[in-house]
Formats: sequence, structure tokens, C-alpha cells
Amino acid sequence: MVNRFLQIAFILCIISYILYGLASTLADPDLWGYLAFGRLFWNSSSFPYQDVFSYVPTLNPWVYHEWLTGVVFYPIYQSLGAPGLQFLKYALGLATLTFIYLTAVRRGAHPAVAGILLAAAAGAIKMSYSPVRAQVFTFFFFALSLYILERARLSGRFRGLWLLPLIQIPWCNLHGGFVAGLGLIGIYAAGEFLARRPWLPYLGILLLSALATLINPYGLEYWHYIVMAVAKPRPHVVEWATVFELYQKGVYSILALFYVFLFVFLGLFAMWRYGWREVTASLALAVTMVLGLKHNRHLTFFFILWGAYIPVCMNVQVNFVQSIPGLVKIWRGQAANLTLSVSLVALTLAFSYLLVQQNPLTLKLLSEPARGHLHFPMDAVNYIKENGLSGKVVTRFAWGEYLIWELYPHCLVAFDGRYETVYPEEVDQKYDEFHFARPKWRQFLESYPPDLILLDPNQEIAGLITKEPGWQKIYEDSGSVLFKKHAVNPVMNNKAFSTPEVGLKHK
Repeated sequence: MVNRFLQIAFILCIISYILYGLASTLADPDLWGYLAFGRLFWNSSSFPYQDVFSYVPTLNPWVYHEWLTGVVFYPIYQSLGAPGLQFLKYALGLATLTFIYLTAVRRGAHPAVAGILLAAAAGAIKMSYSPVRAQVFTFFFFALSLYILERARLSGRFRGLWLLPLIQIPWCNLHGGFVAGLGLIGIYAAGEFLARRPWLPYLGILLLSALATLINPYGLEYWHYIVMAVAKPRPHVVEWATVFELYQKGVYSILALFYVFLFVFLGLFAMWRYGWREVTASLALAVTMVLGLKHNRHLTFFFILWGAYIPVCMNVQVNFVQSIPGLVKIWRGQAANLTLSVSLVALTLAFSYLLVQQNPLTLKLLSEPARGHLHFPMDAVNYIKENGLSGKVVTRFAWGEYLIWELYPHCLVAFDGRYETVYPEEVDQKYDEFHFARPKWRQFLESYPPDLILLDPNQEIAGLITKEPGWQKIYEDSGSVLFKKHAVNPVMNNKAFSTPEVGLKHK
């Protein structure tokens, strides 16, 4: 009875810790792009192949690799609000970690070791679970694909591999991360070939899975976009930076950097002690580790594999403890089990309390700058609505999708986080000149003249626009500043001012 209670307490403790780790409530800028597309999709009589949100030249067709995410998110948000999206995130997060655990146990890991290391890996995986992004689907399908592949490899029965092409159909329409799934299958084919084990079944399934991705609204054009997107450099997108660059920019603390490398060295040490000889798993860990260090967004794949592969190596430590007669006797005693159970219940209550304190079903938007967190121009957008302003808007890159969601169809934007899915390279380059206040920054305004400019007052370009003839500052708070072209007698309220230089009121 005590042992049963101990098992339940252990499981609840792990789940409460994982949920606490996933309980991020700060809204991600991409969310508004999903919702805007979902609204457009459900209110249109045909599939939206052309962009309607921007006033600058756009690609035709608009290949939006996350289109199905928007189609799913929009009705959930409309009917259930933020709690609905958060419930979906937690469900997919728990399902992802469940498949990591099942893979570890199937490989022979002790259940307790698999659970403890799963919690450790979840601490790193949670960094990718901002609410709520299309990546939650990718991580779930990646963990599911790993479980299917590892089950086939361990058993030598390949019938279950037929599920992988079926998985690719929704995956490729929900998020471009489906490429990671194809890559994982390819790694298994290569690894089993090098290990001189059956590898042709993996190669065949890889080809079928790739063909399954053609079941999308864009056909072959989707792959043209994917190839272009994978090769495209993104120097100013944080999640595409290296972990070292993030540390230099202050996004990663020295503790976070240490945490990443601790996993790497702990994994290597455990593999050495275990006498690791697995070619395929080694190849998968090596590839994802290199990609993760090169691009921060890929680190999650490494931690998923780490949580699935490494626990079996820790069985050596469990066996060592069990070989000490005195410890085994104490461990199996009812008093020890009861003490441990009570401790686990206390930890469960503590994690549950911390979870509730974060209001885990809410969606939080910051209206003012906060270190390390993105804020949104909520009050400036309200000012635009209240004063009936409309037209073409140039804004900060990270705010574009929020403006699309809040201001379309009265306002059209010039650039936003949909990035290469909708904007030609020429527009991208000119926007970069403007956004980073480079010498040719005026080219963007001359080529694509806006009616309004909405920026973060801390951006260098905001200071340049303040001095630019023909633009008048009509609103400013601590997090945003709004300029209007040839503004005359701007509307007065407690947030506006009488002239560009005099009477400015900050919130």
C-alpha cells in the first residue's frame, strides 16, 4: 500500500513540476499572426493565397507554413479565450514529455530514473513553450516520431513506421518544423546503415513521409519556400542566434549557459560510464547538439533526445545503490517509504502553489518595457482606434502581427514577424535599413510611404523620425511613440500633445 502511494506521489510531483515549468503566460508576437490568419480563413469563401495585411509588395502566393495553427487557434480563442489556448499548450506539453518518458523506459531505463531525468530535461524544454506557438505541435510530433522509431529499432518490427507519413500530413500544415521529423527519420536510416543493421525500412518511410508533405494547400511551392527559409540568415531574430551570442546580448545568463553545457557534459559522462555503443542515438544527439548550439531554437530537439536516450545510462547508479545491503533494507522499509511519500506530496503542493500563483490560464501582454521581455504598444493601438486613425503603418518588427490582429482592415502594415513567408528579399533588406537606422534608412519610407509610424521610443530610428521634416509626434508613452505624416492640429487628450516639442504627456 505504501509503495503504491509512493509511486502515485512521485508521479504527481513530476507532473506538478512540469506544469509549473510550462506555465509561461507572456504572449508571443507570432500568436497574433496565427489568430489573424485564422480569422481571415474562417471569414473567407476561399483559401487566402494572397496577403491582405500589408501595403508593401508581397509574395504571390503567400506560403504560410503555420496556416493550420491559425485555423485551430482562432475558434479556440474566440470561444474559450486565453484559457483554451493555454489548456492546449499544457496538454501538448504533457503529451510530449510522456512520449519522451515512454521512449526512455522502453529503452530499459528504470522508471524512477526516467522520471527524474525527464523533469530535468523539462526544465530546459520549457524555454520553448511560450504561450502559445506552433512549435508546441512540432515538439509533440517530434517526440511521438522518436517513440515510433525507437520502438521499431528495438523490436526489429517495422510495421509501426507506417504511422510516420500519416503524422507528417497535419505536422507540415501546422508548422515548418516538420523538417525536423524528416531529419530524424533520415538520421535513423543513416545510423542503422553505419551500425550494419536493417536500414532500408527507414529510408522507404523517409521517402513516403516526404511525399506526404505534398498534401498541403501550396503543393510543391511549399517546398520551394521551405528550402529558401532554411537557408535564409536571420541575424536579428533572437531564437536563430547561437547560445554564445545570446549570452553576449544578455538574453542568456551565465547560469543558463552553464545549464546547457551541464546537460552536454552530464550526458557524455553517463554514456562513458555506461559503455555506450549506440551509433544511431549518438548520431542523433550529435546532430541536434551542433544545431542547437548554432541556433538556439533547435536546442529543444537535443533535450528531447537527451531525455529519451540518456536515462538508461543512469541505471548503473541505481544498480550500485541496490548492491549495498544496508541501503536496500532502509529503502524498502515502510518508514522510509512513508517519509519519502510525504516529502513528495509536500513538493507537489509547493509546485502546485507556485503554478497557481502564475495565473497559468491567462495570457499576459506587457505595455511597458521590461528587461528580457517583449512589450506591446497596447495604449498606442487604443489611441489609434479611439481617434479613428487609419492607413499605412510602419512599425517595429515584433509588433507587426499584433497590429494586424488589432487594426486590420483599417490599418495595413509594412513589415511583421511573418517575415520570409510573405515579403520579398528587396522589401526585407530595405526594412532592415530602416529598422536598424542604417545610412539608407529613408529608402524604405520613400519606396513605401506610410501614413503612420509606430515605434519603440528607445529605438534609434525613433529619434531620427523625430527630427525628420513632415512627421509629427502625436502620441508617446514609456513603451511606444506614434508619428503621423503631416499632422496638423492633432486630437487632444491626456496622452496627446499640442505641438511636436511642447506639452508631451507621458503615462
